[in-house]
Amino acid sequence: LCKKYNEANKSLGSTGAGLTTVKLQECPEMKKLLDKIVAYFPWWEDLHGFWRINLSYNTVFSTADPGQD
Repeated sequence: LCKKYNEANKSLGSTGAGLTTVKLQECPEMKKLLDKIVAYFPWWEDLHGFWRINLSYNTVFSTADPGQD
């Protein structure tokens, strides 16, 4: 599951992979990607609720702040 979850997250990019599904649905471009992900991997939304900020499971998500030194 983890491998398939991260494959799906790659399409969202490092920022999108860390957003909640509600936030992803608010942006039309991200919503299109989310619809494709859920069609391909129906459990993605459930897993994303648990794994989105856990770097052990979500290897695409970045916690880096681009403005930080």
